[in-house]
Amino acid sequence: MIGRRTMPFAAPVLLAAGLLATGCSPTEASPAPRTVDVEIRDLQFVPGEVEVSVGDTVRWVFDDGGMFHHVEATDGSFDSEIVGEGMFSVTFSEAGTHPYACSIHPYMTGTITVSE
Repeated sequence: MIGRRTMPFAAPVLLAAGLLATGCSPTEASPAPRTVDVEIRDLQFVPGEVEVSVGDTVRWVFDDGGMFHHVEATDGSFDSEIVGEGMFSVTFSEAGTHPYACSIHPYMTGTITVSE
């Protein structure tokens, strides 16, 4: 039986033992999801290739003087519709490679690579 004097010390010890048993430690933390911008300007995606982690967001910023563009995944998994200004974002929940293009300007291409 744990006496009254040792009771306050028992909780932190039990917590630490539980964290070790589950493979976690109080100092381990998943990195916070981040947002990576891709600018649409001068008839190109800048940068054209982006690497992110699962849970990260890619945000396309339409900054080409009001010219209409369309961010569309080759496999159809995301689609900004035709836009002349503003932003379009996608949060990636699975690892993989996602090529995309502008349907209006097919020479505008890019790739998002998502890793675990």
